[in-house]
Amino acid sequence: MGKSDSLKYGINRATLSGPKSKQHRIRQTAHHFVKVLRQANMGAQKWTKVTNKHFQRVADAMRADGVGDGRIAEVFSAARHICRAYGNNHISKNNAIFGVRRGSIANATSRAVSPEVIQDTLTRMRNDTSYPQAGRAAAQIELMYELGLRREESAKLDLPNDWDRESHSLLVRYGTKGGRPRTLYDLSPQQEAALERAEEYVSPSDRKGINNLMPEGMGDEWLHRLDYAARKHSLTGKDAGGTLHGLRHERFRQMYADHTGFEPPNQYDSVQAFHEAAQATAGDNWPQLDDEARDNIEVAAGHSPGRRDVSNAYLGCSI
Repeated sequence: MGKSDSLKYGINRATLSGPKSKQHRIRQTAHHFVKVLRQANMGAQKWTKVTNKHFQRVADAMRADGVGDGRIAEVFSAARHICRAYGNNHISKNNAIFGVRRGSIANATSRAVSPEVIQDTLTRMRNDTSYPQAGRAAAQIELMYELGLRREESAKLDLPNDWDRESHSLLVRYGTKGGRPRTLYDLSPQQEAALERAEEYVSPSDRKGINNLMPEGMGDEWLHRLDYAARKHSLTGKDAGGTLHGLRHERFRQMYADHTGFEPPNQYDSVQAFHEAAQATAGDNWPQLDDEARDNIEVAAGHSPGRRDVSNAYLGCSI
């Protein structure tokens, strides 16, 4: 049996007020705070010892994974509840000091990384002889781009078991947001070629019977090494116009354009300019194409169709 986590134990033992349903949500969300904190290698063992520094590390890690400020604020609210339950009232109540802003999840500015930049990064990474794990990192970054996977999802794919070559589908079930599995159907030849390249790096993990793309025995520390490889090869907001999560933005931009025949709203200077371009391309049918593309992208992203807050974050708002 693995060693228990004292912060997680503290969540379950904390005395909270309010309806049972609210208490349950607080505890569940606070568990996510601890998960991110541990992935960031922060070792606080008591809620009385959690500080603003720990909140900042969680904010930085979640933002690096492309999580919106609304979700970060929700996680922070739950963690503050647990801190207060143990008499820790020293956490700032102002999320702005952590760089977390109030407002809609929708992002009017595209964060997509251009395909040319992605291909240049992959080429340089594959030719990098100074970093032993550069090839593995390139394979996973290519999967993030080709399949729209999150960073952790790409690292924890179980290719031997979850890639069905006959049906051209891929089950994504490890490292998913909220633990919700999803299946990607109708994989293209280019997507399956990326999966074949990634097969070279399949390793047995610490979990019995599970293989993934992380180096054997390294565990979640590999996620930070992947970040390092991306920064080392200039895949940053400053140098490339986007981060690792920008690969996912670009995949969904392409999905939208392929389905509708026109670019998503955040590729235009204004909503009016978007409307004019969509109308010119698809006529009065453009709203239906927009809805269909968004439903497909929301499902591919691991959510339910109709989650316009999700597609707005990747594409901008159409109205």
